[in-house]
Amino acid sequence: MPRTLLAAALALVAGGAALASVPGEYDTGPETAGVAAPINLAQPRETPAGAMTYEIFEATVEHGDMPECPKALAAEGRFCRVVLQNDMLHVFAFAEDGDQPMLAVMEYPLDAVTFPQ
Repeated sequence: MPRTLLAAALALVAGGAALASVPGEYDTGPETAGVAAPINLAQPRETPAGAMTYEIFEATVEHGDMPECPKALAAEGRFCRVVLQNDMLHVFAFAEDGDQPMLAVMEYPLDAVTFPQ
């Protein structure tokens, strides 16, 4: 059973298209022409209830803890983890209570991630 859940979660990550924006996707005016929209404007992809619990994820997926979730995934009772794979950041949101099921996934191309100067 855990192997099936892991396979389903990995299929979600590997098979999904990137949800982060691309140049021209958001029309915000001439001052942003040709600029990718901020990653916080991307919409999360909801996952099927019970697709994976944090217990399974923690034991099987190399990841990093995040002090807080990105705005698009942030909600009361959630925590997030990040995985770097195939030039993408994959952010997973989990419920804090119960079996801590995975709630949503977002992908960000590394070239869309910027750091403060």
